Amino acid sequence: MELKFSGSIQDLPAADRLEALVDAVTDYAIYLLDREGVVRTWNAGAERIMGYPAREATGQHFSAFFTSKDKAADAPSRILAHASLVGRAEEEGWLIRKDGSRFWAASVIQPVRDGPGRAVGFANISRDMTERRAAQQALYESEREFRLLVQAVKDCAIYMLDPSGIVVNWNSGAERLKGYSAAEIVGQHFSKFYTREDRMAGMPSRVLESAARDGHYEAEGWRVRKDGGRFWAAVEVDAIRDENNELIGFAKVTRDITERQIAQQSLRETTRQFRRLVEGVTDYALFMLDPNGLVMNWNSGAQRIKGYTADEIIGQHFSRFYTERDRAAGLPSRALQTAAQVGRYEAEGWRVRKDGSLFWANAIIDRITDEKGDVVGFAKITRDITERRNAQLALQEAQAQRAQAQKMEALGQLTGGVAHDFNNLLMIVGGHAS
Repeated sequence: MELKFSGSIQDLPAADRLEALVDAVTDYAIYLLDREGVVRTWNAGAERIMGYPAREATGQHFSAFFTSKDKAADAPSRILAHASLVGRAEEEGWLIRKDGSRFWAASVIQPVRDGPGRAVGFANISRDMTERRAAQQALYESEREFRLLVQAVKDCAIYMLDPSGIVVNWNSGAERLKGYSAAEIVGQHFSKFYTREDRMAGMPSRVLESAARDGHYEAEGWRVRKDGGRFWAAVEVDAIRDENNELIGFAKVTRDITERQIAQQSLRETTRQFRRLVEGVTDYALFMLDPNGLVMNWNSGAQRIKGYTADEIIGQHFSRFYTERDRAAGLPSRALQTAAQVGRYEAEGWRVRKDGSLFWANAIIDRITDEKGDVVGFAKITRDITERRNAQLALQEAQAQRAQAQKMEALGQLTGGVAHDFNNLLMIVGGHAS
């Protein structure tokens, strides 16, 4: 469905903005199912991937997209039951398009609940992973195909080192990123990519020692190109061992993340300004998370509601505010995934203070992106609405008791009427008998 409107996005109602956001996503099939699994909504990505226009898909049971084998095994019902039980079902497998062709899909299904928490249906997000699966299978087929695949990568420097750190091969991404051609660098030691300060500190040797010992090394830091220019790099080094577990070399992947580093520095400055702005707010817990869910700052309202000082909580994962049951169910990670995918997550539920006591919270998580659209963090707002919830529960209880009393009163009146009619009947029968 295409939304047409005049003016700016801000002029749209919130529901229409959300619908516009979902419908603008074309790489993911996003649709809602009712509790029986019948399709109720259908975005543009679903039409592109599955082949059905919205008018044909809406009203169909989602099992229509499964293979005959999976339908015979009752996979659709099993998936919905699993999602209802644990709060999430994640599957990969073949699905069927309208034209009968198959594609390999990665799907996530989560229950959708109304305000009181009743399950009203399911949200289904599917992505066509056929190309990635084919690439993975091709990767295993032969070393030649692997080499061609690696050579085609332009955004990452991918190359191998021998056990002593000598470069043994070089892909086009490495040439683009570091400036050396394969003929110039193969046979050279990889330490020439490090700054003079890092070489003097013995960092290249420590990197290989760590990768050999632990199997994997990952870090960020300054690296040097052929022309002497520096860039901020994300580096991964994996040890390669033969069937006898003997070290035969290292696989090395380097990415230029200078722009991301600048964005993170900008984010830190924004965080400083944000802290000054919100520090005076005491009725709301306002704080930021990094992309992994670590707390980056903390206002006075957060300290009052949750009990932690800034020194105690900054750098900790926000999942500690959830109950043990919610953590075991993966609720914190799903909250961030939802916020990252759709831009916003809102829910109510029990949260845990520092002293272990529980409070009923209204929580909102908003995605923060840089100018390229990459997620650089999240803004989180939490409010203690325990008193409001208790008042609502008390009102519901009073209403239930009142309804019960009215039922009893009506029953009493009915019983009295029946008894009166029965006595009259007895008098008539007695009179006739006399």
